[in-house]
Amino acid sequence: MKNLHLLAMTGALSLAVLSTPALAETNPGGFYAGVSLGYQSTDMDWKTERTFEPNGNLIAPFSDPTESLDDSDTSYGLFTGYNWVVGQGKWVLGAEFSALMSDASDEIRNRIPGLGDPDSNPTSFSEVETDDLALGLSFRGGYMVNNNTMVYSSLGVSQLEVETTSTCPADTNVCNPADGLQRFSDDERMTGWTLGFGAEHFLSDNLVLRAEYRHADYGDFDFTAIPAQSGSSFGADATIEVVRQTLEVGAAYKF
Repeated sequence: MKNLHLLAMTGALSLAVLSTPALAETNPGGFYAGVSLGYQSTDMDWKTERTFEPNGNLIAPFSDPTESLDDSDTSYGLFTGYNWVVGQGKWVLGAEFSALMSDASDEIRNRIPGLGDPDSNPTSFSEVETDDLALGLSFRGGYMVNNNTMVYSSLGVSQLEVETTSTCPADTNVCNPADGLQRFSDDERMTGWTLGFGAEHFLSDNLVLRAEYRHADYGDFDFTAIPAQSGSSFGADATIEVVRQTLEVGAAYKF
């Protein structure tokens, strides 16, 4: 449902850009820099791969080892790049660097996937959070559909930091109550691929409007949710798969 909503909004925004009245022919080549504002949806799917006794021996999970987490938020960012015009002025090749700000977090209340159950762990929880800043580098290919409007697609890489936190309180059967509340955190800077498409329209020789949809797949983050500790806690190794979709509009100045 989120995907359909994002695609519908992308189509509407692209149509709005394409329908802006045309001016005299503009050269899209050269350096540019701009700002963006949009909507971002992040999926963070948790899967506990292995569970352990306190002595380190593998055991079967106590409960469902999977959980789907997600969050959505407003995004805003900066971008800069360079375009080369080829093919008698109809085709455009470019490279772009972006810095996007958006926060995403979600938590699993009452359990750590694969360990315990909601009834026996009333105050335990697991949380996944992404860093505010995502950095990206993409290569673009576009086609001038008229003198002032370009449709394009992009392929690139993006980096994003992800942090996980698992809390094991003193009233649980996963961690020893004698040790009090225990909290375990891990983080990793993930690198993934991005795929996007959009449209740009030149309002003048220097001012450009754009609408873009972008899909980013950061792959899996392997981490220890809770370490197996003799006499203290059961253990769990897990993975988080992070996928992000962004719909944004932007304005740029071409130098």
